[in-house]
Amino acid sequence: MDTSTHITMGFGLAGLAYLDPNVATNPELATAVMIGTVIGSNAPDFDYGVKILKGNGMYTEHHRGLSHSLPALLIWTIFISCILFILFDQIPFLPLLFWTFIAVILHVLFDIFNAYGTQAGRPFTKKWLSLNFIPLFDPFIILIHLTGFIFWIYQYQPGLIFSICYVLIFLYLVYRYIISLRIRSILAKWTNSQTAPTIIPTLSIKKWDFVIETEHLFKTGRVNKREITWHHSFKKHDQSCPYIQASLNDRNVRHFLANSKHVHALYFLRQKGFEVRWVDLRFRQHHHYPYMAIVILDQQLQIVSSSTGWIYPSKNTEKKLLTYDRKVEL
Repeated sequence: MDTSTHITMGFGLAGLAYLDPNVATNPELATAVMIGTVIGSNAPDFDYGVKILKGNGMYTEHHRGLSHSLPALLIWTIFISCILFILFDQIPFLPLLFWTFIAVILHVLFDIFNAYGTQAGRPFTKKWLSLNFIPLFDPFIILIHLTGFIFWIYQYQPGLIFSICYVLIFLYLVYRYIISLRIRSILAKWTNSQTAPTIIPTLSIKKWDFVIETEHLFKTGRVNKREITWHHSFKKHDQSCPYIQASLNDRNVRHFLANSKHVHALYFLRQKGFEVRWVDLRFRQHHHYPYMAIVILDQQLQIVSSSTGWIYPSKNTEKKLLTYDRKVEL
């Protein structure tokens, strides 16, 4: 999920914690629990520091990896709880530990529910676990929390309020998961593909994007209720293409390919060389696939520059990509 959702859920869990008599009768513990649930709800994403220190490529490969693993669940929980226990005097440790752990584990679970997934099974498996039935940002989940916060502000009992909120969210998740199974069934019936399609949830529960990969093609489209709309069909790239082969030597491309799926490569002739794009077809926005790695090659197929992550078409992007051409002209 996105950061705003994790922060919102952290405060929501702090409200739910008032079901615990220890929290409800101890304001200092309630404050510590709130800090613990908000930090714990975001802690697995603290691997953002990798992006700052090692660059976006390393972050792209390793985000939601070790920081979301089984050992990390315990490490984050114990570390956050111990720090807060030191900072707050005379509060019971176990309630703080429990609610912080709930926040950390819910972060990872909700990340598994969306299309990007996590390596939550490490160290037992490095497989990316993804159930693909809620979007990275879900307005219904945010709306339920905001409604709960309004009642909390007006002095309603937060434990009761957020127990209702989380029952509603649970039922919503079950409903979305059932819908995702129906979408898979519809696609299996109408596409006649031997390969199971990958579905990608959108903000609307009625609309689901999908990617079908065959031996020679990628096909993308959308299911709206029971109606299928086809968007694009891509013939798979020639793996022996010298431009594509040369781009594989770039570290950003290797980082990108480590956790991408349904990746299509294409190349363009530039003024003083070539441009190769590796595109993850799962993520489509307005007929554009923004999650990609881009490599600029010179005429001798030597790597000049590269970039990876969410890249949208804009003047600034094109300006960045054209930097090499201008340098050659000088």
